[in-house]
Amino acid sequence: MAKSLLLNCYIAIAGVDVSDHVSSVEVSYKRAQVDSTNFSGGGKEAMPGLKSDSFTLQIQQDFAAASINAILEPLYQAGSEFTVEVRPAAGPVSATNPSFTGQVILFEYQPLSGKVGDLSDTKVTLPSQRSGITMATS
Repeated sequence: MAKSLLLNCYIAIAGVDVSDHVSSVEVSYKRAQVDSTNFSGGGKEAMPGLKSDSFTLQIQQDFAAASINAILEPLYQAGSEFTVEVRPAAGPVSATNPSFTGQVILFEYQPLSGKVGDLSDTKVTLPSQRSGITMATS
């Protein structure tokens, strides 16, 4: 069975490749667990409910023009949807390099965080909207 290391992930926020500023990525599929227990069953039952998929990124901050803050600050201020795409490797989308894509909104943003001598980075959670995160292999 093949195993993989995350060495060269591709991460794009609103169409901009930010891979060189991301040190950690998580694609999370999640559904609400809706209780459907009834009197005819012998125990608890549940059904899958609404999705609440999300992307979580650990981003190294950069205040240069056209870099991280210049991308995230306007997205936060606008409060509108944008696209995030994540791939395990920077190469083309394939069966072994799927693309995870979703429409998200940036509800919370910490543009500055850290202690003396620390790398200025911030954790950003991007919850998907409506249809959740989709995976494509071509």
